[in-house]
Amino acid sequence: MILNETYYQKLLEKFNDVQHLETNFSNNIIALTVKIILKHFQENKPLHINFQNSKESLLKVAGHLYVELANDIYKNHYDLPDNYCIGDKLKRIRDNQYYEITNIGKDDYTLRQILRKRKTEISPATLSGINYDRLTKNFVKIDGGTGISERTIKNYFSFFENLNDEKSDFPRLNFDRHTVFISKKPLWDSLSEKNKIPSIYLPNPREENHLSETKSIPALSDCLVYFTPKYEVCYQQIIQQDKKIKTIIVFDTEAAQIEQMILDKQRFGFNLIVLSNSLSPQKNTSIP
Repeated sequence: MILNETYYQKLLEKFNDVQHLETNFSNNIIALTVKIILKHFQENKPLHINFQNSKESLLKVAGHLYVELANDIYKNHYDLPDNYCIGDKLKRIRDNQYYEITNIGKDDYTLRQILRKRKTEISPATLSGINYDRLTKNFVKIDGGTGISERTIKNYFSFFENLNDEKSDFPRLNFDRHTVFISKKPLWDSLSEKNKIPSIYLPNPREENHLSETKSIPALSDCLVYFTPKYEVCYQQIIQQDKKIKTIIVFDTEAAQIEQMILDKQRFGFNLIVLSNSLSPQKNTSIP
């Protein structure tokens, strides 16, 4: 869509006060598009924006939205963990030592150190009397059998601390809402920041050889953002698993499923933003 200068200037003025994190926009059209989308996102209103013959611009918009919407989940939908179990594997943030929960009492956890292979001659330390507050502030719960490097943890925490100019009292690892991108895999592959943003790609088993989910930070069980190429996969593996969605971004795909998403939007309460790259996009009266 080509905007005349007067109309473009009016849009700039209208959306000038929209708050956003990033300022490194490659051009004013990208900046304006992101602001328009964020305005609708903040007001929980659906939106369809179409770019004509501008796939590169669409990718840049999606990259900005990825950071913005992930940060919204990180800041506003953090959920304290309530599912600690005996046998859970933890990593202490202070010194990167691994521990396993061996006993759980009433607000009283006992941990046993998991020694590295080269230190088998040392007796493992046992930590007792650990209350819930200390456990959640000082330890990261990780998937069994998966390690996580000190650098990965610090990159994740520092990325969001720098974005928000504040430090969290707790490591934020569990979330009660998620953002979902319905997009083909090239968008996932193009995101340079995903090693700092907990994200999960859910493949389409009917079209992809790799059937297992891919995590940007493998040791973490939850994520801020899901990606999947098909709404059917989103419905089966996210919605039907009682995972709450705040926003679905449809990225230049699944046009035939928009009607179904609109129906499900009313039922499940998520917002819907559609980005397309077409000379003749399919429009719906329910989405401006």
